[in-house]
Amino acid sequence: MDGVTYAPTRDSAPAAGKLEKIAQARRGWFARFMEALCESRRQQAHREIRRHAHLLPCTWDERGELVRTGANDTPFGV
Repeated sequence: MDGVTYAPTRDSAPAAGKLEKIAQARRGWFARFMEALCESRRQQAHREIRRHAHLLPCTWDERGELVRTGANDTPFGV
């Protein structure tokens, strides 16, 4: 019986960026389409919120997110 000995080599794990690229390459067209659709709907929702922001009891902060200004500013005191 012959014995084979392999040197213990340890490859370093791929960087996170490489894993993301590999995952992107393996996804099919339908998954990419659905991701693009969700992103476009999210952007459309943000546009609608900005369009009607004057009706909201909130203000925009420097990051572009809505911040509640206070309970007294709401219509009907709710």
